Order: sequence, then structure tokens, then C-alpha cells
Amino acid sequence: MILKSNKTYRHAECPPLPVLTQTTINGKRHYVTPDGTFISITSLLSSQVPESIKSWRESIGNDVADYVMRTAGRRGTRVHKLVEMALSNKPLGDITDYGVLPVALFNMMQPALDKIEQIRALEQPLYSAELGIAGTADTVCCYDGVPSIVDYKTASKMRGREDIEKHLIQSAFYASAWTWQTKMPIDQVVIIMAAEDGRMQVFKDKPSAHLDKLRELVAQHSLAV
Repeated sequence: MILKSNKTYRHAECPPLPVLTQTTINGKRHYVTPDGTFISITSLLSSQVPESIKSWRESIGNDVADYVMRTAGRRGTRVHKLVEMALSNKPLGDITDYGVLPVALFNMMQPALDKIEQIRALEQPLYSAELGIAGTADTVCCYDGVPSIVDYKTASKMRGREDIEKHLIQSAFYASAWTWQTKMPIDQVVIIMAAEDGRMQVFKDKPSAHLDKLRELVAQHSLAV
């Protein structure tokens, strides 16, 4: 079965941004930027494990937990690819290229994706010398008419806002880095989440709501280095 997107997405001009390369230092991903080598936001946040995840790991054991996480990672990667192809207005291919579950999760996201306009960047490496962090933003665009960073997440069951704080902090960094590099403001962060339990939810917040926590994590990292 050939897959189709709901719409043709409009793109806007992206300001010129430097090419960043990735490297691994002490087992953690870093980015080489024109202003130095900075830890990735995902590596910085990797130590922030919610208590619910810790309890879950203890209940089923690390081997099973690692297997579940790897499976979830593959699922998320395939959904991300579908989203990226759709937003790029490229042919999505066949259902057999991705599997039934990733396609179902992508289809659940499509009504939320329809609110995306004026895409300025997809899978865009960004950095902030001010914060000393780098990373790759999923989408820089307008969402519901508001300049936004949009990220896409999948889960086995729908999460509450308290469970996605790490994702909001991550997106707040991308907003801060984009503004630092381009001088173009980002007014909201958006997390589009689809879950295997059949629910889809859109979480929105202001980037400023998460910058204090981000700076706290940066300070902790600086002390640990």
C-alpha cells in the first residue's frame, strides 16, 4: 500500500547556518561548531531519568528494559522518517518500508501535522555558544500561526505533561539556539505525541518556562567536567 500525506507543506527561507559535525567524547555525542566543541542536548539530558522509568526498570530488570527501549527507538526512528518525508513533500513509499505500527502512529499524527506552515528548517543542527550545547531540531516552523520548534514523540501509552519535561527542555534549547544564531524569535515549543494505546496529544509551552532548568543542567555538567 502506497502511503500519502494529508497536504503539501509550504516552506519559507532558512537563514544561512554553519554545517556542524558530530564526534564522540567519553561515550557522549558532541558537535564541532565554529565556536568550539559542545555536548549534545540529548547527551546532557540522558542522565535525567524520571523516577517512573527507574521504577519500571527495577520491576522488569535491565535486560528486558534495554530490549524494550531499543524496540521503541526503532519505532520512533521510523515515525520520524515518515514525518520528515511528509514535511519535505517527498513520496512516503510503501507501508512495507516502515511496518504497520509506525505507519499507524504517523497517521494518528497527521491532523496535528496539518497545522504546520512556513517550514524554515528540518533536522537542523543548532548550537549556542552562550549555553555551550548543540543538537538537531526536528522542525522550525509556524504551528497554528505561531513561530515554533516542533518535535515528534512516540510511546507505548500516552504520557502526562510531567513525564515529558525532558522533551520540553530539549525543545526549549532548540528555540534558544535558533534565536541565538538567527535573531529570529521562537514563541512556543510543541511536542506531538502518538501512542500505541490509540491516543494522540499535542503539548505546547513557552520556551522561557524551561530555560532555568536548562541552565541548571548546564551548570551541573560544567561542574562535572
